[in-house]
Amino acid sequence: MKGTVKLNREFRYAYSRGKKVVTPALVMHYYKNRTSVTKYGITASTAIGKAHMRNRAKRLIREAYRCFKPSIKDGYNIIFAARVKTACTSFNTVKTAMNECLEKAGLLK
Repeated sequence: MKGTVKLNREFRYAYSRGKKVVTPALVMHYYKNRTSVTKYGITASTAIGKAHMRNRAKRLIREAYRCFKPSIKDGYNIIFAARVKTACTSFNTVKTAMNECLEKAGLLK
């Protein structure tokens, strides 16, 4: 499927060789890929809580990414990792954190 990171090796590559930006609600790993398509992936560890908390965190991140998708530069793989605070915060907080991450990384057009 275009647009999403699904392979374990892509996640591992982002963690080991990609760059990282950290905010209180979100961690973003990114690296330049060899295509003209920007792909994203979302992770939420069990440290966040039970399944419903992890799912809420992923839904918030997915919706925030949908808002920024048109303004993100092409040709990157981006991994968003939810933090413990992510599931308990509002959508606007997650959106602000994502904006901060993307601006620090210089990924906005």
